[in-house]
Amino acid sequence: MEDALLRQHIADYDRWKKGLDSQFAAFNQWLTQHFPNSAGARQVVQQARSLLAEDQFTLALVGEFSRGKTELINALLSHTYGKRLLPSRPGRTTMCPTEIFSDGGAQASLRLLPIETLATNTSLESFRRIPQKWVNHEFDANDAEATREALMKVAASKSVAPEEAARLGFDRRHLDSKGSLVEIPVWRYALICLPHPLLAQGLRIIDTPGLNALGNEPELTLSTLPGAQAVAFLLAADAGVSGTDLNMWETHLVPLRQHRGTAVMALLNKIDAMWDDPDEDPELLLRRMRAQVSKLLELPQESVVGVSAKKALLARQQQDQALLEQSHFAEFEKLLVQRLMEHRQKVAEHRCLHQALTLMADTRDLLKRRLNSGQAALEHLQRRAGTSTEQLDELAQLQQTVKQQHKICHQELLTLKSSHRMLARQRASLLAPVSSQQLQTLIDDTSRALNERWTPLGLARAIDAFMEGVDHQLANMEREVDSANRLVDAIFERSSLRNLDSSEQHFSISTFRLSLRGLHRQAAQLRRSPQLLLARRNRLTERFMATLASEVGRLYSQLISAADGWLEQALEPLKQHVQYQKHLLNRHLIKLTELKQKTQSKRTDLRALEEEILRNDSALASLEELLKRNAPAPQPMAPAPRRDNVTPLKAPVAG
Repeated sequence: MEDALLRQHIADYDRWKKGLDSQFAAFNQWLTQHFPNSAGARQVVQQARSLLAEDQFTLALVGEFSRGKTELINALLSHTYGKRLLPSRPGRTTMCPTEIFSDGGAQASLRLLPIETLATNTSLESFRRIPQKWVNHEFDANDAEATREALMKVAASKSVAPEEAARLGFDRRHLDSKGSLVEIPVWRYALICLPHPLLAQGLRIIDTPGLNALGNEPELTLSTLPGAQAVAFLLAADAGVSGTDLNMWETHLVPLRQHRGTAVMALLNKIDAMWDDPDEDPELLLRRMRAQVSKLLELPQESVVGVSAKKALLARQQQDQALLEQSHFAEFEKLLVQRLMEHRQKVAEHRCLHQALTLMADTRDLLKRRLNSGQAALEHLQRRAGTSTEQLDELAQLQQTVKQQHKICHQELLTLKSSHRMLARQRASLLAPVSSQQLQTLIDDTSRALNERWTPLGLARAIDAFMEGVDHQLANMEREVDSANRLVDAIFERSSLRNLDSSEQHFSISTFRLSLRGLHRQAAQLRRSPQLLLARRNRLTERFMATLASEVGRLYSQLISAADGWLEQALEPLKQHVQYQKHLLNRHLIKLTELKQKTQSKRTDLRALEEEILRNDSALASLEELLKRNAPAPQPMAPAPRRDNVTPLKAPVAG
């Protein structure tokens, strides 16, 4: 029976990342051995390795209760355990947002955040850093009963007074009533850590159950879902798009697609319900349903697929290839593979990887030129068969030439250090527009405006004023960025290295501006949701504004970190090139001096110079071997957006 497409491609992606990381690790060792004074270069390589280590492929599942999300997860993860991993039963199996991942260890665990934390404005991201707030359970993932008992805790609920539910921000209309009480989840968020190959290779799954869960946790819509590489909207194939489905789609997913550029697919689950009518062709019914959903949701028809997660799981348990094909699960996996390949291409084009690979190639080219120069000098000395005095004169002339080159490198390094200090002085003006004080001023102004007029219209105006203030701050920063980029151009222009393109070192905040503008439009549409439109000033509306401010603050922090990294490394290509050239010249000069001191007969002993050439030749050979390891990312199934100032990895030339 064929392995799942997703399993194959995630394993391949994991091998690609590990191979690239191994290449960078070997280059770090090479630098330590052949270029000890290379702290800046090793920092560039370490940033690339950190990017690869932190990268994950996140699949977010969105849909109302009883759409089969848990069974879909079981079908995805069924290869390893050969059985249903997550407990599934009719009705609600998940009451709170759930994140499934692997930390690389063998121990399975469940961490639960109490629902009472909703009474604060503290974000989920902040609670991740407060372990004592979570309830922890460890279990054996190979023990079906222990796993079921542990994971059923996610579905726990309790009955509270309507006032308590409102205090936590719940909309009573979306809760089940029990007399004078209403039912709410016991937990706000669940983290499930499982020792599973797909998860260990970087797959992370987020299950967001029901409209109430999304509406009550603005962070999910404004931060978590936009961070996912694939978002699947689950519908019931036999029912199509219900009113609550459409409400969820328009409130949470349309803004995500239109304003954040997130790729969303629609899954018509439970197509096996169509197999029971002998008078109907289930394939024809499915095509009609896909066309209707595609038109209603304004999605390309290829992004709407029908599946039976339940039958796919059963087929894999029973090794039934025919049933697996009938479940259409491979079509869903093909969509995920497409998203994975698009993500892989973006990672391959990331600036960090580009800089590290460029550094390796530049080091190789410089070493090659130095080796050619040394070989030419050796051949010249070998051809001269004159007196010892003549050979001493030749060595003295070579020594003087190398000294002059060494002096030029030294002067250029001093100039670069001065230029680096000049660029570093740009930091204050560069980051002033996005300082924490500037952001806090905007937040304070927004809070005052809301205190004066807490109405749906007041909330809308507050959001617009806040985000327009953010955009104004970024516009001010963009002017400072242009000035700093011009300074970099001038520094590169003064350099003797004409083959380096300064534009590749330019800093850009365009991606951040687009993200923040998308956040603004998404927040403006989200605040029209019934929960917020009908709410007076309560915990939910306060948490919505706090989440919006927190998300802006998070993006500002990323922007400041990116700017600091750029200020530190914008001149690194020049610096490393000159430093390494100086290092090679210094070694060459030492060998020439040794030769001059040893020359006492008519024939000069050239072994010292030969040893230096052999050493460089060996270093070059090992570096060439490293560069050959470079495995490119394949072309995506659909064109992926290109980052500014980045070139994709090149495929190695076939031998």
